[in-house]
Amino acid sequence: MSEMENLIVVKKEPVCTLIINNPKRRNAFTRGCHASIARALEELTEDKNIRVVIIRGAGEEAFSAGADIIAMPERGSDTNAKPKVQDDSTLISSEAIQKYPYPVIAMLYGFTLGAGCALAMACDIRIASTTVKMGIPTSRMGLLPSPQGFKRFLNAVGYSTAMEMFLTGRMYDSRDCLAMGMVNHLVEQDKLEEYTYQLAEDITRCAPLSLRNSKRILSRIAENPFLSVSEIELFEAMRKEASSSDDHEEAKKAFKEKRKPVFKGQ
Repeated sequence: MSEMENLIVVKKEPVCTLIINNPKRRNAFTRGCHASIARALEELTEDKNIRVVIIRGAGEEAFSAGADIIAMPERGSDTNAKPKVQDDSTLISSEAIQKYPYPVIAMLYGFTLGAGCALAMACDIRIASTTVKMGIPTSRMGLLPSPQGFKRFLNAVGYSTAMEMFLTGRMYDSRDCLAMGMVNHLVEQDKLEEYTYQLAEDITRCAPLSLRNSKRILSRIAENPFLSVSEIELFEAMRKEASSSDDHEEAKKAFKEKRKPVFKGQ
């Protein structure tokens, strides 16, 4: 286990858990915490033994209630600073999640608002308990997310639902979150950890090469469904690589021998 600013990193191969660690403030995000998540994921990219990352909050009240508003500087507090657009710090961690080659799961419960909601939506899979309350109240704070942030919600929940979320700043309960497409699965609070880590285990049973390239291709298509000729050729080459890989041969052999395959990512 290691610690960064407001982040605890726990490795239990082949799963790594990143714990947002600011429970006294309902795991409110500082800019440093976003940087810590990005740095942790960058380091995990080099760790060949990790196949899934789970992001969760510390304590029992919240995944994250959003940005630390008290820590936000007031206008004019730095008389020498030039006016500028409010930084979208969630870009730091969200883009790191997108770049990370393996699946990232958000384990959600309690307050999952603002920057916490945005980070959750950047994850590949979201598992929530019946206590979850999600929302993106930027309009109530007089702010605008980045275009990338808008697009992430648009891809996940669709135009009309994203419009409602951003124009009202409402907080939604667990049933609404599931119906709107903000979460993949909804489970009772006392079953959340077991369910999430079981899903992670199911993922780790799959071939690493398939995991990496599935995430890469799906992420690219989500950005823009129109592929260039070179991208089509690249993705077809990935398919050929998978079909001729050692892992594919191992999967066939294991099936015939009625045992679990031992994948090596090649």
